Amino acid sequence: MKTRQSTLYSKIRSSMLLPIGLLASVVVVLPACGGGDSDEDASAANPPVSAPPTTSEPTTPAIPNNPSTPATVPPISSSQAFYDRSSALDSLEMDDSTRQHIYVATTGSDTASGSANSPVLTLQRAADLATAGTTVHIAAGTYKGPVYVENSGTLAQPIIFEAMPAAKVIITGTPSVDDEHLFHIEDQAYVIIRGLEFTNFWTTSNQITPIAIYVTGNSHHILIENNYIHHLGTRVKNDEGNAHGIAVYGTQPIKDIQINNNRVENLTLGSSEAIVLNGDVTNFEVNHNQVNNNNNIGIDVIGFEGTADTANDYARRGDIIGNTVTRNSSGSNPAYNGDLSAGGIYVDGGKQVFIQNNTVTGNDIGIEVASEHFQKLTENVWVEGNTITDNRYTGIAVGGYEKQRGGVRQISLINNTVTNNDLDEQEGGQLLLQYNIQQLNVKGNTFTSSPSRYMIVASQLDRGEISFQNNRYLYNPLNNPNSNLPLIWVLGNKEFNSSTAFENCAVLLQCK
Repeated sequence: MKTRQSTLYSKIRSSMLLPIGLLASVVVVLPACGGGDSDEDASAANPPVSAPPTTSEPTTPAIPNNPSTPATVPPISSSQAFYDRSSALDSLEMDDSTRQHIYVATTGSDTASGSANSPVLTLQRAADLATAGTTVHIAAGTYKGPVYVENSGTLAQPIIFEAMPAAKVIITGTPSVDDEHLFHIEDQAYVIIRGLEFTNFWTTSNQITPIAIYVTGNSHHILIENNYIHHLGTRVKNDEGNAHGIAVYGTQPIKDIQINNNRVENLTLGSSEAIVLNGDVTNFEVNHNQVNNNNNIGIDVIGFEGTADTANDYARRGDIIGNTVTRNSSGSNPAYNGDLSAGGIYVDGGKQVFIQNNTVTGNDIGIEVASEHFQKLTENVWVEGNTITDNRYTGIAVGGYEKQRGGVRQISLINNTVTNNDLDEQEGGQLLLQYNIQQLNVKGNTFTSSPSRYMIVASQLDRGEISFQNNRYLYNPLNNPNSNLPLIWVLGNKEFNSSTAFENCAVLLQCK
């Protein structure tokens, strides 16, 4: 599981006193910037050697009217999508008449046959009986976990666990050191978990990590869809408690994982995450989920934590598309002492991740692309077409959050709507650029101010290649209608009041 994440805003304040080192796209070291910046756009008085990035700062303040992109549209940049759907389980067409059927009911008996007229009593008994081509039909009621899935299906004949039509199926239990998970899948394949509710699974022990659905070992082709996971977790009152809603831990190679259309809400997570893919995990999708009101990170893709017993200790080649991620905050989490460090969507050490068309609102950090491990990089992450609004610290954060932590390479922020973030006025702005950034492209985004007035805050862009193209920077008069104070861009120890001056300094090495 993740180690405790440091607070980002405690780093940026100290970094603003440091000199700046930056490689522009032409790989020239940028000297420290000094002096002041006038209120005028610097490009007018000092035309750049080459054409500057195009920005829009209207003299008449305006609010963008950019509704979120419907979740059903195909990727804007389909070539950037990394998940391979060729063997996706949610698109299978199965002949129900050829399948085996096992029925479970609270009135059943584990000595019964499992037929519709003679259901078994427990989910574990059903799991023991289920083999390739079996559907486990679960009648309404409350069932005790844990459930250990000990058999695999095939692509043509997966094993399915699902609620009967219109049935409310609740799975609950009491976690222990031996049984930390309500549903446990290890070294199995072609399993579908659908339409179940997981709740009321709590611990007060820092030796126990409650998890609703846990996938590990060398499992593959797992579909987790249409489940409701809520009100479970850790009640440990320090930084040693942990819990997850859905956790995929690649201790051995795991591949072809789908986590779709679930609700994961009101979890008490300690130092962990609501939905996480960690370790040697490849080819995954986390699409169209609702991840709300959790007291730490919403969706996390992790690498370099020592999870895998293989050389590939990082999650990779995945899509995170069309999720609604709201109000995930560590502000009241005892593991963080009030620090606002919970990302709605976070890539920490992952590679080849496509993040598109998500609505990310009211978290501490909207979307974060970073690395927490020294000399380890998060690479090739494409963040496109997301709506990122009203987050407490910053809208998008990129880079290692400490100089001696990790960094990022080949990151693209494309056509996002980033509005009214930094609501707690912690100087995180709409976009926060941190340490060890290489090959970052910021293109076609619309950034709209919050009352803090901070737009882009860059701590120290060490050895990076940064480009800005066709972004719009808009003042929102509804936030502060009686003020004529300018918007603010920050690069190291220097403030700017125009995007052109900031970008010229950051990219073209023209610093006034």
